Amino acid sequence: MKNFIKENRFKSLFILLFFVFIILYFLNNTNKNNNTEVKKLFSGNDVSSTTQITCTYPQILNTNYYNNEISHNLPKPETNPLIFTFSKIDNPQMGQLSYIDSTQTITNVPIIKINEDEEKITYIDGMGTYLTTHTIYKKLGVSVFTKSVSLLGIPSGSLAMGTCVGY
Repeated sequence: MKNFIKENRFKSLFILLFFVFIILYFLNNTNKNNNTEVKKLFSGNDVSSTTQITCTYPQILNTNYYNNEISHNLPKPETNPLIFTFSKIDNPQMGQLSYIDSTQTITNVPIIKINEDEEKITYIDGMGTYLTTHTIYKKLGVSVFTKSVSLLGIPSGSLAMGTCVGY
């Protein structure tokens, strides 16, 4: 037996680590029914007279439907928060969205303005499998981001509120 363990110590170590990770995973997921609230103080920034707005989203709520079950998840705050920059705001129909996601990749997409009044600007973007809405509350300097997506027939959604600054 000692020879077997000695000859296969890397395999044995791998199997042991595998079981430790499985146990930690199940222990970590046993508290899913607890309510979690995250608060962050913020003093508003009036962005109503700017031509470019950047919003940062440090916390994202997720929900999905899978195997006849709906789940809601509040993961830990992002280590690399989403950063969205809205430009061409003065265009009555189209705008430009540049964003950096958790992979630190910069993406540029056109966005369609569906509403603008004194209180807020609302944009949508998305094609095919997803639809994203962005509502910027101009006098408060906050934004709500929602995304609904269906991947392989599994619907899921995300919601975040971010803080905004204007340039």
